[in-house]
Amino acid sequence: MHALSQPITVVLVPLLTLLFHLAQDWGIAVLLLTLFVRLLLFPFSLRVARQQALQMKIKPELVSLRERYKDKPTDLIMETKKIYEKYGVKPMAMFTIALLQMPIFMAMYSLFITHGATMSSFLIPWVLTFAESDPWHVLPIVAASLACLTSFLPLSPGVGTTISTQQRILTALLMIPFFLLILWKAPVALCLYWIAGSLFGLLERLFYRTVWGKSLLNRKASAQV
Repeated sequence: MHALSQPITVVLVPLLTLLFHLAQDWGIAVLLLTLFVRLLLFPFSLRVARQQALQMKIKPELVSLRERYKDKPTDLIMETKKIYEKYGVKPMAMFTIALLQMPIFMAMYSLFITHGATMSSFLIPWVLTFAESDPWHVLPIVAASLACLTSFLPLSPGVGTTISTQQRILTALLMIPFFLLILWKAPVALCLYWIAGSLFGLLERLFYRTVWGKSLLNRKASAQV
């Protein structure tokens, strides 16, 4: 993973420095960098969202298949694959954003471990440098809570998810200790990056609830179903 993240770190350092010279604050520079990264990843995020919308639209056919082939698991797998191929559903596409964000996250971690000692911000006045972890653990808790909220919120009221509300609640709650474990002792700037990214993801989902968002989200799915 270090081999993947190192070239990204090399790019991020001058970019973050440039944003600092524009904003005159490292905290604001991190927020701007997060916005830049998320906008760069938006086409991939949209692709994942469209796949989710498409899976929701074909859910009745999948339920029918499960009922028809409930005693024939091999046939069920084959028929499900045919349905996916017919409508262009790519289950592995759901992990695209996670796979893309992982080396970026590792690059951010490396960046703030090596360069964070020279950075600080009025946004986080209770720490001296960005290389330190949050002694009050405020940012890790906020970051984990926002990640939980974003994962729980459906794409839109009409295009939600193929799993039940109870499953979504359980998944969201399990995410909190997972992210706390990752961020509890992480550099405080990494928590700031995660919070900004989660807020972007939350606004992204709220955008999909607007008329323009629904149109963008369903454009490809409607053409295939």
